[in-house]
Amino acid sequence: MSRVLAGLLGLVLALPAAAAQSPLPFSEFMRRLAQDEAFVEAVIDKLGASPASSAMLGPLEADRLRELIRARDFARLDRFPTMTVDGIGRSLRLAARARGDEATAPPPDHRLDADLTEGLGIPSDAAPPDPAAYLKDVGHGVLWGDALDPEAAARQPDGARLAEVVNRLARNPPRGETGPRYRVRLHDETVETPEALASALQRSGHSVVVRDARYFANFGDLILEGREVLTPFWMDTGIPVPGTDRTLRVPAAHSQHEVVVRGPLVNTEVAFFFGIDGEAVFRTFETRDQRWVLGRAAALYEGDDAVEAVRILGVVIRDFARTRLAHPELPFGGYFALGVCNDANAMVELHMRGATSLYPLTADASLFTAGGEVAALAAALPIDRGAAKRERVERVLGSLPTDDLEALPFPALRADLAAVEAAARRSAEAWWSDERRVPWLALGLVAALVVWRVRRTRRPTPPA
Repeated sequence: MSRVLAGLLGLVLALPAAAAQSPLPFSEFMRRLAQDEAFVEAVIDKLGASPASSAMLGPLEADRLRELIRARDFARLDRFPTMTVDGIGRSLRLAARARGDEATAPPPDHRLDADLTEGLGIPSDAAPPDPAAYLKDVGHGVLWGDALDPEAAARQPDGARLAEVVNRLARNPPRGETGPRYRVRLHDETVETPEALASALQRSGHSVVVRDARYFANFGDLILEGREVLTPFWMDTGIPVPGTDRTLRVPAAHSQHEVVVRGPLVNTEVAFFFGIDGEAVFRTFETRDQRWVLGRAAALYEGDDAVEAVRILGVVIRDFARTRLAHPELPFGGYFALGVCNDANAMVELHMRGATSLYPLTADASLFTAGGEVAALAAALPIDRGAAKRERVERVLGSLPTDDLEALPFPALRADLAAVEAAARRSAEAWWSDERRVPWLALGLVAALVVWRVRRTRRPTPPA
């Protein structure tokens, strides 16, 4: 066994024991390693590289990071990078300009030449993933990437096959539209939509649960000597923090819808999100998140609701793929223009629950020109670009990966969120208690009763 592989294996095995340690601030991480300029450049190159990282460093942000490190102004690194919603768009535009053709690679065309039917292919005979493919030793006792979860990793081959099948089913032409179709056999059934597969799995004795999950985005994915490094991507929400001259800054949220299947044949899970790689698809998730990203399910869908959630997820996959093909000029697969990771999931939440609790949202509804459900959902989303600032407080709080502010590993953030939440609650109470609004509320109630009475009297009498 090589020294590098042996060292990597040792570090991986040490992770569970090291997890009890508090995460290392990014400032302290760089303070220890800043003397190696080549290593610093390697770290800068990896920041924001994960599809779920929510953003990437543009040239200006990368230069600013270098300046802070050279000046040994390490304290500022604990809130680096911090961007507004519009700043994310600007950073991505500059990054695209710097990367040229690499940023505008042609989107994949998944359309079939002819009908194709095949078996579900689960259980899969593929090998479990290699831990070395997920965690990279980049020197100085630093690992970059994610540690495998042993149980989830054992299910990863089946998850990869399930993700492939559902993504292909989702890209079939919608009902009433001609074109080659992909179909899958499960026992004596043949299905051609994601929701039909979910229903067939339920009928064959499987449980299908869909989780609307929220986490903090891990911008760095760094581990130093077995200790997690705090590398959130900070969002300046523009919301005033009461009693201060500051605005609320929060770690960017990553959201995904997770489909968990358990039963006699299929036992695995897949996660859907729109990543900075430009893919709005189901993916495997066989890694162990760093503890500080936390995790919360905003909603759970089971039974018929799970089937409906899978259906609308499939529609989102198909329409995002079509929109990308219609706009190959969009850099990074349309990330930010078509939304960040939250927008596609916000569409699902809006469909399932009538509102969304995710922040930030950036989708340009005018790009979804095919019509149908996704175009309507995109048009109904609250948008946080430019001057649009609707319903921010509720959605910032709703995006948090925990219901318990004390669980947040950022003391200053806990205090700011508590102040903002209390101010929002006082504002809502003041609105309802304002005596000037009572006559208007009463007038509205009277008008509603009049409309109801008129409609009732006009209703035809049913035949005897």
